[in-house]
Amino acid sequence: MPYTVPLWSVRLELDAKPVEHTRLALENALEPFGAAMSSFETDNGKGWLIEVFSETKPAPGDVAAALRPLGRYKPEVVRVPDKDWLAESRKGLPEFRAGPFFFYGSHFKGKAPRNLIGLEIDAGIAFGTGRHETTRGCLLAIARLAKTRKFKKPLDVGTGTGILAFGIARLCNVNVLAADNDAHAVRVARENAKVNKLTNQVRILRSDGYRAKAIRHGAPYDLVTANILANPLIQLAPGLARVLAKDGRAVLSGLLREQEKDVLAAHEAAGLTLDFRLRLGDWSVLVLRRPARRESVKRQ
Repeated sequence: MPYTVPLWSVRLELDAKPVEHTRLALENALEPFGAAMSSFETDNGKGWLIEVFSETKPAPGDVAAALRPLGRYKPEVVRVPDKDWLAESRKGLPEFRAGPFFFYGSHFKGKAPRNLIGLEIDAGIAFGTGRHETTRGCLLAIARLAKTRKFKKPLDVGTGTGILAFGIARLCNVNVLAADNDAHAVRVARENAKVNKLTNQVRILRSDGYRAKAIRHGAPYDLVTANILANPLIQLAPGLARVLAKDGRAVLSGLLREQEKDVLAAHEAAGLTLDFRLRLGDWSVLVLRRPARRESVKRQ
């Protein structure tokens, strides 16, 4: 039976490619109106389209008000035609490898290589099949950390489809707490946990950042992962600092290279320091640590 979900789109079409700081300002203004965003060139590089998708109709007046301080822009709020989005998400998604992990969709009929950790991930209406640079970067960072550290209490915030939580559970052979603020993402992640026989290892709950009682009472965590967006990462920096164990590690992504400075500054202000970073294309992964003792914060 086809699985459809109503979707709305906020579209902002520009006649020319915006300069970087303008593009980022527009994206930041539209970001709160949806769960996913695309921003790309159109008309053979002559134009630009920023589009945000939401399962509820954004108020056109609110969208216009958010953009008004930035100039005279004319956004559109339109209904996206109904589709079987689960089937669409499976199209053109071949199996792939990220470090020690091998990911595939339910349409894959082969077998995962014996020397890799195989995980079946279908996006459903959540986002995160591992193919985006930020997810791949987080997986590579987790694999790098696991070579020298043994994690006992991980937390994955903004879990989406659950891909990072599942990877940690399998790679580190540990129980993982995972959370997302979107009810549909929680449902999809739980379904994926069942498919991968990880329901006993990965607990998935709904939480706005680190606010859930189970997260607060379970702290501190020696590994925290959060692959979301730059602005939420900045806002959640104090919360991360409160739940991260001394000498713990945090793997953060969902940010562009030019956003590193702001994200890092927010976390340094909360008492965390940079351990290392990875860059894949235009995207960045920051691996932070909470010092075991007082240290001077130095930029790397």
